Amino acid sequence: MEEDTSFVNMDNWKGNNSNNLSFKQITLQQIKTCVQNGSVDWHVGGWKQIQKNNCTEDVYVENTREIYQNSVRMLRVLLLPTFDKQMNNADKELQEEHTSTEKETTNQLKEKKEDNLKSEIKKEWISYNLEWHIKLFEQLILLSKRLNFFEEEANEGGA
Repeated sequence: MEEDTSFVNMDNWKGNNSNNLSFKQITLQQIKTCVQNGSVDWHVGGWKQIQKNNCTEDVYVENTREIYQNSVRMLRVLLLPTFDKQMNNADKELQEEHTSTEKETTNQLKEKKEDNLKSEIKKEWISYNLEWHIKLFEQLILLSKRLNFFEEEANEGGA
């Protein structure tokens, strides 16, 4: 009995049933997740006390900034194998900038003794980090456009 040695084009693969998604569909879903997570009121997470009737309950509130940043990082991971020269250059520049700024921020925090100065440096880092992830997301969207991920797929049944 002969083995099937044919290869499937992963860009067009739909799987064996309707529950499986193509790479393009997964990518578009992740982009949608990034857009949704980036379109909310960003706030710091943590434990909050909520008064219910006569008792107080501790409830964890998610950090929406971190959720957005994580969704962008996962989009980067997903698209990494498709990076073209332009995206490789942009990604390298962004990664170097982030690393440099993170080291600089860490050094500033070590040097400062006053809590109010440390707090200000942390606020600046949070703001920078969020803006950095927006820049990364912009580059990933430009890559997705170059890869034609936003093209409409024709229906197989005809118009």
